[in-house]
Amino acid sequence: MRAQVGDRLVVESPRDDAHRRTGIVTGVRGSGGEPPYQVHWLQSGHGHDDLVYPGPDAHIEPTSKAADTQAEGASTMQTTKRWDVDVVVSEESEGEAARTWAEVGMIADDGTALRGHGMARKHPADLDVPEIGEELAVSRALSDLSRQLRQVAAEDINENTGTPWRPS
Repeated sequence: MRAQVGDRLVVESPRDDAHRRTGIVTGVRGSGGEPPYQVHWLQSGHGHDDLVYPGPDAHIEPTSKAADTQAEGASTMQTTKRWDVDVVVSEESEGEAARTWAEVGMIADDGTALRGHGMARKHPADLDVPEIGEELAVSRALSDLSRQLRQVAAEDINENTGTPWRPS
């Protein structure tokens, strides 16, 4: 990993309930653009600075100037892939109570097929707003799918590097 001042350091979240972190590289302490980096984190207006030794869940997004410089010295490649996610929602009502189920399915280019499941319940005393049950059930199904995809990534990292990575 190599960075220049002004590049963005992006650290993907190791958990489903947290967001990825993005920061601006304000200093490079290693030789030739290598870590550690002094980073100013961009967090909802409350950014702070840290000395960072990025792990395998981090990547650099070069500024356009850095990308132009990099392009002069080496050939670059960009790949785009599309993964489609299919969402199915069903609801069952019994009197004033209701249950909503969601199933999300994904098939990657390499044939990896995963399915996530989620469910939401409407209490009889709650207002009848089906969209809320759908939103909760789908979000829970997507969270389940995300957890499974992280597990597949952890297994691939271990298989390809011999170094275990355990998503938390």
